[in-house]
Amino acid sequence: MLLFSPANWAYEAPLASRSVRDAYFLGQRNNEDTKAFLQMYTKHFTMPPRGPYISEIRLLTPYAQVVDIARHKTVGYSAQQAQAEYKARGDSLLVRVRIDFTATYNDVMTVKPTKNDGSQPNIAPRPEDFWKDFRFVLSQNGEDLQYRSISGEPQYIPEEGLINGVLAGAYVNLVYDVHTVSSRKTQVEVFSPDGQRVAASFDLAALR
Repeated sequence: MLLFSPANWAYEAPLASRSVRDAYFLGQRNNEDTKAFLQMYTKHFTMPPRGPYISEIRLLTPYAQVVDIARHKTVGYSAQQAQAEYKARGDSLLVRVRIDFTATYNDVMTVKPTKNDGSQPNIAPRPEDFWKDFRFVLSQNGEDLQYRSISGEPQYIPEEGLINGVLAGAYVNLVYDVHTVSSRKTQVEVFSPDGQRVAASFDLAALR
């Protein structure tokens, strides 16, 4: 049985102490309730025929961030710690985009010769910050909103003989000031360097 009712929610910021505590316990349970809750903040996409795979877009409110952090810290993590971390972190809206490599967009890339002398293109490792070639847009009512910060987390898969493994993609985190994001329908768009556009819609008035 689900322990929450979406109809009673509103995008909450700042969070009351009780809200932080409720979010903490929902995350700590790390069960079907937790999974169902976070699914409403997550959009999944199908793999394209070619190019990079923008597989997931998440939009996490301050409440959802507490839930998500608590579900990853199920050992020795207290409600008091969750409260202290929330106060230190402050209120923000987090957009988290997952980009996966594919057979046609992987850990190596073709580099064009610097001189137009008929030289063949070279092959080079794709850099960890490849995600900077993508464009990320959050908008409300047709207006693009500016993020406060953006960062990337390179993702690797194990490979024998390589300490870090093979670069396989990245998570991109965009942080927005809650004072600039209203409790209304919100769209997140990702534009890839090969011309893909992936869009996810969220209704912040229906999320906590």
